Amino acid sequence: MKNSIFVIILSFGFLLNSCSQEPVSLSLVQTELPHINFQGFKIPKFPTALGQLNYAKSGFVDSKEKKAALEIISFLFPESRVQCGHAALNLAYMKLGYDYRFANQYDFHNAIISYHEVIQNYKKYPQILVNANWYLGWIHCDLLNSKNTGVEYFWHIVKTWPEIKMGISSPVPWVSLVYPSKEKSDQSLNNKANVYWAGISLLEIIRHTEKKEESLKAFDLLWEKYNKTILTGLALNLMLEKNELKAKIVPFVKPYLELNVANKYLARQIYNHTKEK
Repeated sequence: MKNSIFVIILSFGFLLNSCSQEPVSLSLVQTELPHINFQGFKIPKFPTALGQLNYAKSGFVDSKEKKAALEIISFLFPESRVQCGHAALNLAYMKLGYDYRFANQYDFHNAIISYHEVIQNYKKYPQILVNANWYLGWIHCDLLNSKNTGVEYFWHIVKTWPEIKMGISSPVPWVSLVYPSKEKSDQSLNNKANVYWAGISLLEIIRHTEKKEESLKAFDLLWEKYNKTILTGLALNLMLEKNELKAKIVPFVKPYLELNVANKYLARQIYNHTKEK
């Protein structure tokens, strides 16, 4: 129950990075586009790199075919560095296998190497770099339990890319945060485009660090720069569960709830924590 209000829901089929994506029409793929034989598969050739990327990120039964669809992007559109970078991020994630929960040390090692290669190859593209660093932080913290190393990646994001927004996608392919409705606010605070990578990295620092001072430092930055987001509410809820942090955090509850950012379930849980002894 403690982590349930972290309000993380298993869902979704997104691999980072995308902004708005048009769905790929299967009839268009089958009847109107030329096809290229690549790595033993017939891959449709789209007129744009974005269309090619969207197709590659769609559902495939065969992971080898998906890999081919991603790898062909750099051959067809080498000048489209952003889309090539997104494809490289997807390929790096695929090193974890079909389901990351069954990945082994070898898979983790290969994924980490691939994300570092992405960082080396796309140094001029902050949106690609922030994605790669976030994944490295996640792999170290959640999969390898190397929390100190993972937290370092999250701090790097906070310090280096404080203004990069996530776009409409969630940070990892199975995670989606619960956002509030617009009913009580004329601000689009429920829009995922209002969530910053640095903000969610601060939340991850709070979630993983075992150092009281580091938790408080991360929360202070979250409150200062991103207090009008759901992330701050999630951080409040996490920290209120820790007796050693509760006294420092309680004063922030009332002003945060008055912003009407949190959905009613998160708001209720935050409030209830303040009443617990």
